[in-house]
Amino acid sequence: MDNILKEIFTPSGSYKAHIIKRSSDGLFTSKVFKWIEHDEEISEIMGENGFWGVLYSTTSLTETVENCMNVAVENLTIASGEKISI
Repeated sequence: MDNILKEIFTPSGSYKAHIIKRSSDGLFTSKVFKWIEHDEEISEIMGENGFWGVLYSTTSLTETVENCMNVAVENLTIASGEKISI
């Protein structure tokens, strides 16, 4: 099972990235998510306000957490348009 090592959030909190260590080979990858709000009707039915939807997963694999975090921050910046500092 893959292990989520870290979550990085944008300043607005609308986007986040997971830094993931793959169990199959020990390499690192990341996924970028966006918070997606349900409309009122769906919120009442589902009992929740929204969900974290995956925007994309990086296809790049890195050998270090630091390199993976750099890729994740770059992808978060592109997706959100916000400046990310970690």
